[in-house]
Amino acid sequence: MLSYIANIQTAQILQNICKRKNILILNEKTTEIDIKNYLKEPTINFNLMKYLFIDVSLLKNSKKEIVESIYEFSKQYKNIRIIIYAQGFNNQDILLTNLYDLGFYNIINENDNTLVETKINKIIETGLKKKDTRKYEKKREEKQKKSILKTMEKKMRNKILSGNTKTENIPKEVYFFSLIIETIVKLLKFIFYLLIFILTSIGLTILVNKELRDMLLQILGLG
Repeated sequence: MLSYIANIQTAQILQNICKRKNILILNEKTTEIDIKNYLKEPTINFNLMKYLFIDVSLLKNSKKEIVESIYEFSKQYKNIRIIIYAQGFNNQDILLTNLYDLGFYNIINENDNTLVETKINKIIETGLKKKDTRKYEKKREEKQKKSILKTMEKKMRNKILSGNTKTENIPKEVYFFSLIIETIVKLLKFIFYLLIFILTSIGLTILVNKELRDMLLQILGLG
């Protein structure tokens, strides 16, 4: 038996599937409800149920309440295959990623009704496995990579601004540019020190050599 919480359009798809597969519909809801109350409804014999289809767009509850309610229900009724329908939800929506983390893999978030029907058929027949729904896995590694890249970018910017052009963790383009700048700076320093050395040498030579000293004094008009 199958029970569903779904809008009229989706309910029609479910009814057609159940008719083809000779599945009896135990309970149906096509309006907005409180999932906490529904899953504790004493008039519904959940022990007879094999499939429970939940359209989260019809739930009044917060995402946290939805996850908690479904999880508690699944522990009590382990033989019921719960189908989560979240049409148009992002793959990384916190509701879907949290349900995925808790082991709920029968999730549908496609917009196309043909794809929705295909997935419902597959879930009823065999259910979806973890490998089929990895798109709902929290992208922790991706977030960490982005965070690392931002940190590297910040460090690189600070190094350039401070004149520290060490090559660790700096992209090639920036590294070569900084290398050229560093080479030019070193070359200018070398030329500056060379000029000082030459002038100093000339000065010392003149001071030591009397003839050159007298000649220089005459040129300057001091002799």
